[in-house]
Amino acid sequence: MIGYRGAMLRPRPALALLALVALLPIVLATGCASRPRRHSIINRTGMQVDLVRYARGFKTEPQDFAHPAIVSKERLTHILGAIEIESREDKKSAATIRQPGIHPELLEPIAEALSEGLRQAGPDEEIGIQAVRKERSLGIFHTKYLTTLLAWVKGEYLYVQLHRTDWLVPQAKEDKPLPEPVRDTRPMDFRVVSGEHLFFAGPQTLEIDFRSDVFRTAYHLPGSTGGTKLRREVLLESPIPASERRVDDDSGVSLDQLNPEQLRALADLEEDRRSGRITEQAYQKARRELLRPR
Repeated sequence: MIGYRGAMLRPRPALALLALVALLPIVLATGCASRPRRHSIINRTGMQVDLVRYARGFKTEPQDFAHPAIVSKERLTHILGAIEIESREDKKSAATIRQPGIHPELLEPIAEALSEGLRQAGPDEEIGIQAVRKERSLGIFHTKYLTTLLAWVKGEYLYVQLHRTDWLVPQAKEDKPLPEPVRDTRPMDFRVVSGEHLFFAGPQTLEIDFRSDVFRTAYHLPGSTGGTKLRREVLLESPIPASERRVDDDSGVSLDQLNPEQLRALADLEEDRRSGRITEQAYQKARRELLRPR
């Protein structure tokens, strides 16, 4: 009898395996974080283009992007050429540097790559781009600079999220895989400049009215650098026009109507205001654009 009871207590491998298999979908659905899955469509010297989808376990997260999308290289060149960024000159300085978001040498190559990526992307895939430019010295030595971004079309807008812009690639890492753009990360401390047709959608993200006729030719925001770097002083106590002192809520847009991405962008904007990285006037303008009705 004792031997019989002992046999009953021994685990049955077949039953244990079946139980594990039955629980596997639940574990994958609830215990796994969303992870990017990349499919390369362009891989050549100086240019890497991936179609990126996000999956939880084996299940792709639906994104409802308006892909595939046909946008010409020429129009994208004008759009990307209008993107500018601002960054602090250094941590102790009260000055900021305004410059093109994408180096002029990379505009056409990135525009061509993005056009192809949008053409091939599915409704759950965004386009990830890594572009490298080189500066040569004496025809022998060169320095590498990396620009990375994510892009997608949703509704009537093209979204461009910059991650690195003309980032100096350390020589020790030149032979290693270059860092990929990852959604909602900020490896460099800069802000995109927003304005008409290029609306604020996050500290490093623009919501672009890409079908607008203004992008048939080269387009520049007011105060554009003209393709160069500009240094200016940040006057935190500068007078604020009455139109900049409050957000006009005639549209009825309230915080409880914002999606999670917009709420994160608003929190980042508040942090930049408190830390003095942007002026009060720039804060109010960006906040209005974030809260404007879509």
